[in-house]
Amino acid sequence: MTAESTTGKRIAGLREHLGLPQKDLARQAGISVTYLSEIENDKRRMGSDALLRLADALGVSMDYLVKGEETAPRPRQPITVPSELWEVADEQQWSVGDTHALLKAHQIVVARRSKTSRNDGRPLSKQEWVQLYRRLFEDDAG
Repeated sequence: MTAESTTGKRIAGLREHLGLPQKDLARQAGISVTYLSEIENDKRRMGSDALLRLADALGVSMDYLVKGEETAPRPRQPITVPSELWEVADEQQWSVGDTHALLKAHQIVVARRSKTSRNDGRPLSKQEWVQLYRRLFEDDAG
């Protein structure tokens, strides 16, 4: 099957390749047959919700429907956790999720501050990690 030139043509081509009548695809995607026909004939544009439902019903990615090609997922970068944070997370029995959220919050703060002031690049101490954790995660109401 060749990649068609428009989103509507790709949807029609996939539907035909799968041997699906318009009414079956429309039902699976939760849209009307008229709307599907107009999409396939490039007379209507669809929102992201309809695009996602059609992609799911056709078994392809939204990326394929929009671009006509599959894009390889970006490889995930490993998370580098400073040793001070690992140590204090272990001592305080913080969950991995909380530890990761704390690291991400710190990275956001550093990124924002580095735009307006000089960042000395000094890693946080265990006590500073605990203070940041308390500010972010512990309820101070009461």
